[in-house]
Amino acid sequence: MNKFDIVVAPGPWDPAPWRAAFEAKAGGRRVHMWPQDGEHVDAAAYVICSWKAEPRIFEILNKPVAVFSMGAGVDHLAALAERPEIPVGRIRDPDLTMRMVEYVTFAALYLHRQISHYQREQAAGRWTPVVQAAARDVRIGILGVGVLGKACGLHLQQLGFQVAGWARSSTDVGFRVFHGQDGLAELLTQTDILVNLLPNTPQTRGLINQAMFKQLSQVGKLSGPAFVNAGRGEAVVHDDLLAALRDGTLSGAVLDVFALEPLPADDPLWSMSNVLVTPHVAADSDADVVVEQIMQDVQRLESDIPLAQGVDLRRGY
Repeated sequence: MNKFDIVVAPGPWDPAPWRAAFEAKAGGRRVHMWPQDGEHVDAAAYVICSWKAEPRIFEILNKPVAVFSMGAGVDHLAALAERPEIPVGRIRDPDLTMRMVEYVTFAALYLHRQISHYQREQAAGRWTPVVQAAARDVRIGILGVGVLGKACGLHLQQLGFQVAGWARSSTDVGFRVFHGQDGLAELLTQTDILVNLLPNTPQTRGLINQAMFKQLSQVGKLSGPAFVNAGRGEAVVHDDLLAALRDGTLSGAVLDVFALEPLPADDPLWSMSNVLVTPHVAADSDADVVVEQIMQDVQRLESDIPLAQGVDLRRGY
C-alpha cells in the first residue's frame, strides 16, 4: 500500500503544534508544512490539510488526492467547488461539538440571566437586582440544526429552555424544526434568543438582516430579543446588526464570528454595553483530535475506501 505525503497548511494558526501533531501520527509518511517548508512538494501523491490557507496553494499543488479542512467550517475551501473530482473531508468530533455546546449554553445563559446589566452595575458600584424569568419561559431559536445545532439544542432543552430550530429541510433532532421561508418566519415570531449556527454558503450570506431581527418576538419574558452568532460572520448584515442593537430591536448580543476578522479596533461593537465580543473561540480545534481523524481518513484513501466525512462544496457542507 502506497502512503501519501501530508501537506499541512495551517494558514493563520501557529504551525508548530500542527507539525508536532502530524509528525507524531504520520506513521512514516512525510509531513510538509506549507509554505514554511517551501511552496512546492516533490511527491507523487499527497493530501492537503488546510485551514484558511492562501488560495494559491491549490494552484501550486493542484493534484491532491484529497483536501481536509482542519476546522469545522469548509467555506475557506470554496475554490475547490469547481473541482468535484477532489474529495474534501471535514472534522466532526465530539470534542469540537462539546466546545460549541459549552459556548452556546454560556451565551444563552449570559443573555437570559442579564449578566451585562450586572457588569454595568458592578462597574458603577451599584447593587441593583432585576426580575429574572425562568428558563421554561424563554424561547431559543437555532438557525442550522446539523451536528452542532442538534447538540446545542438538546443541551439547552435539558436546562429547561423552549428550543426550536430551522433547517433547509424537515429533520427529526429531538426538538421542533421548521424549514423553508415560511417556517423561518414562523420560528422568528416565537423566538426570544436567536442562535446562528449556519454554515457560510451563497444561500446564507446576508440572510440575517434588519428584516429578520424585526420579526423576532417582542412579547417574550426577556427585556427584548437577543442574538448569538457562533456560526459564520458572513451570514449577518453588519450594519443591520449595529442598527438593531442601537435602536432596541435587539436587547443584546454575544458575538464570536464576524465577516471581517479580526474585528477592527474601531468597530462600534467593541464599545456597546449590551454586546459581548469573543475572538472566534467558540469551538477551537484540538490539534491531536483533528489529526487523529484526518489520519484515519488518509488510511481509508490509501486503501481505496471513500472518506468517512465527505463534503459537497457546491452545497457548502
